Amino acid sequence: MDDIITKEHILKLVSKQKDLNFLPDNEFMYCNTGFTLLAEVVSRVSGKSFAEFTKANIFEPLQMNHTLFYDDHEKIVKNRTYSYYSDSTGFKKSVLNYANVGATSLFTTVEDLSLWALNFSELKIGNAELVKTMNTPAVLNNGEEFGGALGQFVGTYKALNEIQHGGGDAGYRSYLTRFPDQEFSVIVFSNSAEFNSGGMAHKIVDIYLKELIEDEVKEDEKMSKNNDDAIVFDNGILDSYVGDFELQPGFIISVTEDNGQLFGKATGSKVVKLNPLSNTEFAVEGVEAKIEFIPNGSIGVELIKLHQGGQTMEARRLKPFDATSVNLSDFTGLFYSEELSTAYVFKVQGEKLIAQHSKLSDIELLPSKRDVFSGDAWFFSQIDFIRDIDNAITGCKVSSARVKNLYFEKTD
Repeated sequence: MDDIITKEHILKLVSKQKDLNFLPDNEFMYCNTGFTLLAEVVSRVSGKSFAEFTKANIFEPLQMNHTLFYDDHEKIVKNRTYSYYSDSTGFKKSVLNYANVGATSLFTTVEDLSLWALNFSELKIGNAELVKTMNTPAVLNNGEEFGGALGQFVGTYKALNEIQHGGGDAGYRSYLTRFPDQEFSVIVFSNSAEFNSGGMAHKIVDIYLKELIEDEVKEDEKMSKNNDDAIVFDNGILDSYVGDFELQPGFIISVTEDNGQLFGKATGSKVVKLNPLSNTEFAVEGVEAKIEFIPNGSIGVELIKLHQGGQTMEARRLKPFDATSVNLSDFTGLFYSEELSTAYVFKVQGEKLIAQHSKLSDIELLPSKRDVFSGDAWFFSQIDFIRDIDNAITGCKVSSARVKNLYFEKTD
């Protein structure tokens, strides 16, 4: 992630992709590449760069005079705010490495973005039909909705209709939420990677729309307040929640228990506390999300639901797997991806399988199923190894929250 990522780099990379993640409209997977390609379509059709087109057709008509798309990583921008993250030594600089637009690289201010939010109720650019299309959730081939519209997520917050989207690049954190029925919007920016901009935005919503929010205690209020009435759990109930739950291929939520406290860890993320809201619902500390455990009679808990950002996603329990039965040496060697023009070396160090790359920290791979491993890097979260008719490993497919089954061929 220290490399500069340009539009040219992305287009070359995309042109070498061989497979779809899934058939169009069969599933939803968040895709920055799609927005990058869409920006390129705008540029080629208009004959202008995306930055020039948006300046002439959006920013200038709305008098967003301090807004631009940053498509040149060497460009100097007056009054630019730099971003940071913290570690045990204090704050450090978090470098923005993007030189591409469409999915990212909007430089703006809270005041300017307010003018964009106002345009949804007081049209200066676009028209009512366009806004209606933007605000309408997409429908999958099976007839289900997933909350996504055109660059926005449509849902409810405390029984109020909400349209929102957040973003994060380097240490920048942003959130724009709109309540169209109330013609009310909240915008929160931060330049610290640890800041929860969405959580802060909703705290502001709670203040300004207090009179419109239903009277009973809301789940978000339960998530944030200190509950003096401790929830008492029956014997063994917390133990029944412990385990690994697969949200997406390779993206696993691991639930552990220590001294009556539940903890959760998502693939590639830190361990966080799960604070009880009820016997089956737990708030994820530091994140505006909730995990709900779904009991199934004598079978126990085989399913959890993650409630976040107006969406509900299901994760099923992974069956226990005896990792000691795996011969790690079967999976060693050099694995090359033609699509990425890059290779990883898989080797055994001590009693662990490690993926090594010249520009990355080592990635630890833990066996989770037969010939399937979980990686501790967000972009390398599930590895499915492929065997030939002689039972020899010939390659692997890597999946994460943003890509499925990216093929690597074993070359030695």
